[in-house]
Amino acid sequence: MKIESKRFGTIEIKDDRVLTLEGGLLGFSHLKNFVLVDAQGDPSLPFKWMISTEDAEIGFLVADPGMFFSDYVFDLSAEEAGYLAINNPEEITVVTLLTVPTDPRMITANLRGPLVFNNKTRRGKQIVLESSNYATKHFIFVQEGKDETTQVSAQAADAAVAFVTDATGNMEVKTQS
Repeated sequence: MKIESKRFGTIEIKDDRVLTLEGGLLGFSHLKNFVLVDAQGDPSLPFKWMISTEDAEIGFLVADPGMFFSDYVFDLSAEEAGYLAINNPEEITVVTLLTVPTDPRMITANLRGPLVFNNKTRRGKQIVLESSNYATKHFIFVQEGKDETTQVSAQAADAAVAFVTDATGNMEVKTQS
């Protein structure tokens, strides 16, 4: 499959790399199929573009939240795990949507609404964490520590600037750090 976009150019995609996002994204429920593309074509960067295969002009900057928040953990309900046919945490990929303001050093991640994908089926869903302390905007490069503000990865911030199952039946999801 080939998608063409003014924003992203021409991208060649193998059909087995397409992710199906059940229900779409909040605010974009009409878009269901996406592909993850390395930002700037560089797999070493922590960012990826999640580009719609249905409207290639629409893409979202995403990242593995564990790259920036080592303690990011949430419960995936038995119902959600069943819906996505997930049997164990190794089958999961989690990404969060990022918002890039004028100053890219102030990028935020939506930790309240992670995207959870089954690596085998390529099927995913945006999960809204109802009862959590996570918000829709967490700074990824500047984070509050217990005693002081911590700067997270100056190299990653520079890249951004250049880039302009427990007893309840729930499965605990911990991202890679």
